[in-house]
Amino acid sequence: MIRRCGATLLILATGLLLAAAPAPLRTLSMAAGAVKTLDPILADDVVSRNLVAAVYDTLLQYDYTARPYRLTPSMLTAMPTASPDFRRYDFELRDDLFFAADPALAESDRKITSRDVGYSLMRIADARNHSPVYWMLRGKIAGVEEFHRRSKSASRGDQRIYDAGLPGLEIHDDRRFSIHLTKPDPRFLYLLAMPNAAVVPRKAVEKYRDMFARHPVGSGPFLVADWINDYRITLVRNPDYRLEHFAGAETPADRHRRLPLLDRVDVRLIKQPMASWLLFLQGNLDFNELGKDNSDMIATGGELPVALRRRGIRLLRAPEFEIRYLGFNFNDPQIGGNPQLRQALSLAYDIDRRVEYTGHQLLPANGPLPPGVAGYDADWRHPWRGPDLPAARDRLTAAGYPDGRDPASGTPLRLTLDQSGNTTAHRQYGELAAADFAAVGVELNSVLNNKPRFYEKLRQGRFQLFRLSWIGDYPDAENFLQLFYSGNIGSCNRTGFSDPAYDRLYEEILPMPDSPERTAKYREMVRLLADRCAWIYEGFPVSCLLLHAWLENYHPHDFAFSRLKYLTVDPEKRAKLRASFTPLTLKELQAPAPKPDQGGK
Repeated sequence: MIRRCGATLLILATGLLLAAAPAPLRTLSMAAGAVKTLDPILADDVVSRNLVAAVYDTLLQYDYTARPYRLTPSMLTAMPTASPDFRRYDFELRDDLFFAADPALAESDRKITSRDVGYSLMRIADARNHSPVYWMLRGKIAGVEEFHRRSKSASRGDQRIYDAGLPGLEIHDDRRFSIHLTKPDPRFLYLLAMPNAAVVPRKAVEKYRDMFARHPVGSGPFLVADWINDYRITLVRNPDYRLEHFAGAETPADRHRRLPLLDRVDVRLIKQPMASWLLFLQGNLDFNELGKDNSDMIATGGELPVALRRRGIRLLRAPEFEIRYLGFNFNDPQIGGNPQLRQALSLAYDIDRRVEYTGHQLLPANGPLPPGVAGYDADWRHPWRGPDLPAARDRLTAAGYPDGRDPASGTPLRLTLDQSGNTTAHRQYGELAAADFAAVGVELNSVLNNKPRFYEKLRQGRFQLFRLSWIGDYPDAENFLQLFYSGNIGSCNRTGFSDPAYDRLYEEILPMPDSPERTAKYREMVRLLADRCAWIYEGFPVSCLLLHAWLENYHPHDFAFSRLKYLTVDPEKRAKLRASFTPLTLKELQAPAPKPDQGGK
């Protein structure tokens, strides 16, 4: 009897221990490149910006699953209300916002107030900070340019300049404030969802000064637990992050779990894409973005090889919010005043060859607007889109260069293409362009520059053609159409394109909110640009991402800056699948996917 009771107690004790065993930590393993800074106002590269969004919070954010993209409140109780003329926006902060505990902050300093928001925006405009994103506020918030001017003469450590605030930042109380703009701007709110506009604590900035970039004190979903230069950054969940849930989580139970869903994020700072690729194949990274090199390695007509599908690996493909193009110098005597020549060059430019070169990671473009924004028309085709060599030769004749030759001298037309780098890829792109133009008799000299020299040439107008790209800052066509407005010549309008009809349309759409009328004007502007042949549109890069089966909630999104808070992993599924992995051969990675009638399971 005693023996039976002892056995029963042992079984009960074992059951209690098993029941009390904590769930395994949800740890995401990912790769990133170099991290320059974690100061929001200095983060101008993708890696730094996205990590800033993991440890700081912004007033607004993008809905993670809604398409088209739309803004939602983040630190706010509701979406800001706008005045009828879009010159004033009123805000109300949530009541559960706290900066992370830090020696720089007393407990009473941790509650986020309207003054923290005003201070954070003013830091962007402080000339002493040399913020690369001052363009966000320049000419927008009332008084910001005067503050910028005064800050230039203030001593480095003098923070009193912030005490007076800005005329355009009206503080009502700890939770309510208004922003007054210098002119109507229905797109202003997009800027407040950018990680650069994240809210920071003044006392922490003043305590850590230049080291604030390495000692973040935020209110975002994660905290920085560890940062080893060029090796690793470790994030852990912030226990004081505001209450938020993700109704779209793949696992139903996670829809009721507070964000972030992850407990920990291990960010490996890896500079070589091939190293990330190998770690992913081993199951040591949970997702991996394909570049040209490893996309060629598994190129199988857009389908994953059987060996990867058997591991449960998924492939996500989505066009990015970026346009690659060749720009013309409209002040160049040969090109600027000769639209027929620009049309001929555009028709000779073989877009299909670029798609193949990138491993089908390029979506051909018919205009400057990417898919997903109002004004993009998937059914419309650019009239001068190549390749069409017979039409290109006709336009060359109309341009005064039959067979690509100058009739006066009999010599081939010679042009120069400037590029923004001197890598193998830049050289190969130059060779592709030279071959395209040579097919119609035009000689092209591709010049490889380092970045400082390249941008100096653009500023000085010492070029004929150049190749570049533009990444959208927010999901509105205006962000791309501004590149052709004559008022932006010398800044984002790098070609010197100037057209009165286009300028008139651009000025008309600036104060217009989203509407069918505005979309119609966007399309009219795109067609006008096509008629003038302002650029050679190359295409929109297509991101290709591989995901292991244990990773959940990953959705392609160009503006999911704080994506990490939605992601999660299944640790048990990961352990089981990784245990089944065996090394893959190159032959297995390149084996084509089976036809539908060939099985392949």
